[in-house]
Amino acid sequence: MGAKALFVDVLYCSRLAVQSLGLVTQTVVKRRRAKSTFKKTLITQGIPPKIAKEIAEEYPDPVTEIFSIIKTSSLHRQALSPDLKVTDVTP
Repeated sequence: MGAKALFVDVLYCSRLAVQSLGLVTQTVVKRRRAKSTFKKTLITQGIPPKIAKEIAEEYPDPVTEIFSIIKTSSLHRQALSPDLKVTDVTP
């Protein structure tokens, strides 16, 4: 691999990392806004505020789910022996 190709790869990886951070931040902000709107909608529909808050706390968090999947995947990969390929693993 030439120096130019390596530089381009590093550049693209850096760009991907920055875009990923932006998407995570954007997702967190949008989730917070959606959760607040959901709670307000419940209250306007006649649900007591205390119960609406409890229901809104269960609003799904995709960022946490994604990080959980990545963590589980990396832990699974670490548990495999170095000479064992992922295709050799049977469920």
